[in-house]
Amino acid sequence: MPERKPVIPPGVAPNPALSPGVIVGDLLFVSGHVAIGKDGNVVGVGDAEAQSRQVMANIRDVVTAAGAKMEDVAKITCFITDIANYGGYSKVRAETWPNDPPASSTVVVAGLVRPELLVEVEAIVRMPS
Repeated sequence: MPERKPVIPPGVAPNPALSPGVIVGDLLFVSGHVAIGKDGNVVGVGDAEAQSRQVMANIRDVVTAAGAKMEDVAKITCFITDIANYGGYSKVRAETWPNDPPASSTVVVAGLVRPELLVEVEAIVRMPS
């Protein structure tokens, strides 16, 4: 059985409830990330595009800390609280991966962990050799 290695980006306080990412074998599993900035506050309240930018920045921090690149992301799953938020999220996703985007699913949900959060994204990354 492959070893599990938690990934915690620099400047992120360890959370006893979860790891921002976990490497198992040649895969990195990135936990669902929301638009929480390094100061602990929600970024872009009411703005799905701004929140999506922060979400992708948070994911990039985990991917980079693991030694991979955003181009190594193989699959993402997005959870949005309203289909009206899809346009802002979709724009940021296309900017993040302008060529060869990862496989992607989007699910509309009743809510996220805090009511002001509109977007959450998790990822699976193939680690470079």
